Amino acid sequence: MERVNGPPELIGLPDSIVNILKNSQSGNALTAYALFKIATPARYTVTLGGTSFTVKYLRSRGYMSTPPPVKEYLQDKMEETKELLTEKMEETKDRLTEKLQETKEKVSFKKKVE
Repeated sequence: MERVNGPPELIGLPDSIVNILKNSQSGNALTAYALFKIATPARYTVTLGGTSFTVKYLRSRGYMSTPPPVKEYLQDKMEETKELLTEKMEETKDRLTEKLQETKEKVSFKKKVE
């Protein structure tokens, strides 16, 4: 019966990989890195699944609000921006018209009669 020594043997890695890890000069650092890389897909799965479950749970309990539909939200923001720009353009047009009128009043283009 084979003796189980450490994490590589415990998770059922093939003997070829276990021997590479045991006989390497890097020792524990290489073993830790290899185990990290092996565990990465499981970590991502747990993170994504756990996040989805947590969000659903918190929304059902009323701790998180449901986001508004994106299309309607963007349309509302576009309308607000359009209205704001229209107002600013009107204000600018009015100011320019006033300045032009003031300038016309100050400067007379009539020819002097000699």
